[in-house]
Amino acid sequence: MQSSSSIRISSLLSGSLAKLLLTLGFAAFATGCAVTSIDSTTERIGDGTDEQSMMENLASNPKGPIRFQKIVSADWAVDRGGLINLDHPAAEKAGLESGLESIQIYFYVVDHPTKGRFLIDTGMGSVFQKPSEDWPVSGMVQSVMNMDLLKIHTITSQWLKTSGTSPKGIFLTHMHLDHILGSGDIDPAVPFYVGPKESTDSMFLNVFVQGSTDDILGSDRILRELEFPVISEDAKNNELRILDFFGDGSLYVLLVPGHTAGSMAFLIRSTDGLQMVVGDTCHTVWGWKNNVPPGSFTADQEKNVKSLNSLIEIANKLQNVKVHLGHQSL
Repeated sequence: MQSSSSIRISSLLSGSLAKLLLTLGFAAFATGCAVTSIDSTTERIGDGTDEQSMMENLASNPKGPIRFQKIVSADWAVDRGGLINLDHPAAEKAGLESGLESIQIYFYVVDHPTKGRFLIDTGMGSVFQKPSEDWPVSGMVQSVMNMDLLKIHTITSQWLKTSGTSPKGIFLTHMHLDHILGSGDIDPAVPFYVGPKESTDSMFLNVFVQGSTDDILGSDRILRELEFPVISEDAKNNELRILDFFGDGSLYVLLVPGHTAGSMAFLIRSTDGLQMVVGDTCHTVWGWKNNVPPGSFTADQEKNVKSLNSLIEIANKLQNVKVHLGHQSL
């Protein structure tokens, strides 16, 4: 019987390589290595807050000072079994089967009137306009990720140049490769903000992707793990850990572990109303509408279920919030 680590590795590294690794028993080394070899530091920034205070502010002040934009970087297609847990009863009842699912890659622009511009995720870098052999991604990883199916719409550096404003910081929903592909278009002096343990979490899969992650990010990249408020033991099962990043109630950063160790989501009071960016806690429209978490692309199913439930509950409580999923648009 295969372990959960073996199944996840087999799904992500499909084909003869995965079979060979499993045959040789390499899945036993599930601790693997870190997401990246690039050092990170802890950053104490913003104000810790609780869910009740956040919800009261968002409900009474849905519009805020932030200009928010969603940019479509590329069309893509990947395995549905990675995006949606096909073993979930709702997925089985719906008859969902493995196969390619059409998705997109996004980045989001957060323009604060006094704090400046921040991006959520990075889009597509200009290097991906070159032949694939020049990409900072190994050929094996390109193949496993179906990167030959990428259809680029927007290059991050070109968009930033046209807009005329450079970012002061980058939030990463998480550090899977498809969310950092635009890193090379961003000045190394610009800090990348990630969740706790996001860059240092170890698993066997990282043996294969760490080199590509390092190459995409660049050796001079500044990684800063955000420090979230400590939750009391009595509240740990129900409370989200939340940062009021700018200290004015306009941008809340939510720690939603599960898909990865330090996955983050965002609630934004924009000039057009409330915006929720959920990252890959939920990839697809079907997953969100049916409350079904991702499949093999997720590291910890139990935690992902809890985080997804929390985000859906918040969205249901807030009126007219616009929800932005990881790879499809509602």
